[in-house]
Amino acid sequence: MSCCRQGDWMCAACQYLNFQRRDSCQKCSCPKYATAADVATYAMPRTEMLAGDWYCGALNCGSHNYASRTSCYRCGAAKDYCGFSAGVMASAGYPSDSLPGWKTGDWICSRCSMHNYASRTECYKCKTPRDYGAN
Repeated sequence: MSCCRQGDWMCAACQYLNFQRRDSCQKCSCPKYATAADVATYAMPRTEMLAGDWYCGALNCGSHNYASRTSCYRCGAAKDYCGFSAGVMASAGYPSDSLPGWKTGDWICSRCSMHNYASRTECYKCKTPRDYGAN
């Protein structure tokens, strides 16, 4: 079973992936073709940070994005542009165990930039070995 099929859609309010046949979000009931007012009404703020989550650094945005997103759900800025992912912070020298959802020894895949737990010897997403590209 694949993660999504043609026509499936992501809710603008809560980022839940819905089947094409749904007219409203299964999770928050926001309409499929929601207006900005609808999104504001149905949006469910999520305050907890999970491993790999990031805040958008684009001017006047600052939105919390799930780890799976490659661009900001609110303004569309690329994750790399935003620069506030936990992975970027860890590679900048911040202690990994001080980042939300991180523990000592966790690592960032050099190929796909995903957060991996210390116990993994290969990336959970792209299967690249932990020491890939190390000198």
